[in-house]
Amino acid sequence: MRSLLRDRLALLRLLRAVPIGPRIGVTVAMLVVSLLPAVIALAVAWLVAGVVDLTGSSSNLSATAVPLVVVGILLAVDQVSQSLLVPIRDWTASTVNGEVRHTVRRAVSARAGVEHLESQVVRDAAALPIENAYLFNLGAGAEGQLWLLTRFVGALAAALVVAKASIPAAIAAFVFIAWQRSLLRRHYATAIASGMVDTTADGRAASYWSEILGGRHGAKEVRLFGFADWALHRYHRHARRPVDELSRVLLGANRLHLEVFALNALAALVPFLVLARLAVDGAIGPAELTAALGGVVAVARVLGPMGWEAFSIEASVPQLAAVAQLERFHDDERRRVPESSRPALGPDVPVIEFEAVTFTYPGAGTPVLSGLDLVLAPGRSVAIVGDNGAGKTTLLKLLAGFYQPDSGRILVDGHDLAELDLAEWRRRLAVIFQDFTHFELSAAENISLADPERADARELVHAAARAAGAGDIVESLPAGADTVLSRAFTDGVDLSGGQWQRIALARAMYAAQTGGQVVILDEPTASLDVGAEVALFDQLLNHAAGCTAIVVSHRFSTVRRADRIVVLSDGVVVEDGTHDELMAAGGRYEHLYVLQARRFRDNPTADDPTADDPTAGQAGGRLRNDQEDAS
Repeated sequence: MRSLLRDRLALLRLLRAVPIGPRIGVTVAMLVVSLLPAVIALAVAWLVAGVVDLTGSSSNLSATAVPLVVVGILLAVDQVSQSLLVPIRDWTASTVNGEVRHTVRRAVSARAGVEHLESQVVRDAAALPIENAYLFNLGAGAEGQLWLLTRFVGALAAALVVAKASIPAAIAAFVFIAWQRSLLRRHYATAIASGMVDTTADGRAASYWSEILGGRHGAKEVRLFGFADWALHRYHRHARRPVDELSRVLLGANRLHLEVFALNALAALVPFLVLARLAVDGAIGPAELTAALGGVVAVARVLGPMGWEAFSIEASVPQLAAVAQLERFHDDERRRVPESSRPALGPDVPVIEFEAVTFTYPGAGTPVLSGLDLVLAPGRSVAIVGDNGAGKTTLLKLLAGFYQPDSGRILVDGHDLAELDLAEWRRRLAVIFQDFTHFELSAAENISLADPERADARELVHAAARAAGAGDIVESLPAGADTVLSRAFTDGVDLSGGQWQRIALARAMYAAQTGGQVVILDEPTASLDVGAEVALFDQLLNHAAGCTAIVVSHRFSTVRRADRIVVLSDGVVVEDGTHDELMAAGGRYEHLYVLQARRFRDNPTADDPTADDPTAGQAGGRLRNDQEDAS
């Protein structure tokens, strides 16, 4: 009972999202509608009393005109108010849901890292209050709880009308109706609420397959590989499960119908028999009998029906728990390190040190980084290379604070990154990952995300675009930098992969101009040809002069231009030096370089790592020696 009361009060507290004036208005409207049946019972009794007084007399029937008009008005108000209440309830639910969406998004984004977003439990919790169907959301649950509360008030008022004639009859009418509601509530509480939680992942999967089938992102592959029927089957399989679960819940209530019918019958039969006995004995008159009988009917009418609010309330209970779980992320993050005790960084470009860092992705069994040590001097360009899975991108994600190391530390000017204000630290980063986002914003907004409100933002946008080789792209757009980069909007334009990559690079360059001291580029030019990449990388380094530049690339035409090259393998640094030093060492880097050079020699259309390379002759000599050895 304590848990039930706590959940109901929590639902009512959600109504604080509704402004105080409309909130009072909604409550009053619900109370009026709930009290009307009891008032109508009294008005009808008044009319009957007037008719009885006229019986056997020659008085004019006009004496009953006033109560008759009152009854007519009340009946009309009852009909109209029911219709008017529907949009008011919908508006209340929508207002609450808007606040819930804000709360959920704030809670999900509060944590500095991203590992919690990869948790199935968290993703389901985040989906519950937002993605469930109409009537099964917190807004519907909150206004449904208020509606049910006012209906209880109306039922109690109707019972008081009955109690004036007979207290036992009033108790019987109220208790039997409340009892049948309790039976159904327990059924829905244990069935529909758990079902909504169990099928949340299916709801998200159905939305995904719907987007694949009907959206443009999967359109080409769906048609080329011809798997539309297979995808449609997947969509139906996931979409049907919530429907089947709801059907199971609703049809499962059928077994309760005999008990519910019996209780409803008792709620009418017992009071009617008691009242009839009192009327026959002369204990109550016709007017009192009419009022009492009307009160019994009003109790059943107001409290008896299990409207949709019953489903909404029960489905909202696990959603309350989901929101509470997400809000704990927000609170935990605020308590992680008190802001007053967080160390402050100086204004200069910092020294970055990875100290015995080990990291394993959640759910994985093998560490990606295993005791990695690396020191990055300020103002230098560093290229990170290695085989797929060596930990290159993972290293950058750790540096951005998306994950925390399992062991070891990342030091920034001697301060543990875990103790810094990550929001402040990230303002010093200018990062573009290989899976950057195509934001459906204008070109200017896509570029200026690091600080879009600056007074000189437009000038910096054009400077960053030129540095990233995107100046001509922006100028050629229909509305210039104000063109929305999405065909989903009127006059919007989509870009090619290479054009999008230059826009993303411009985003990093803008961040470097607005406080970014560490430029991180993860496969920044994968969609560009080798010649364009070489020229662009040189331009980027000039534009970000004075910053620490960290570049991950599989193209050695880019890599060899860095001041320093770090080779990762099995989660540790295996080689470290300049291009010439590593080529002379004849180790892992030299092997990878030669392999790429051989690929270019066999396929002239491939990327040439030896372009403008003073060591190209050495590489060519090694290629010839390799071929002679093979023969």
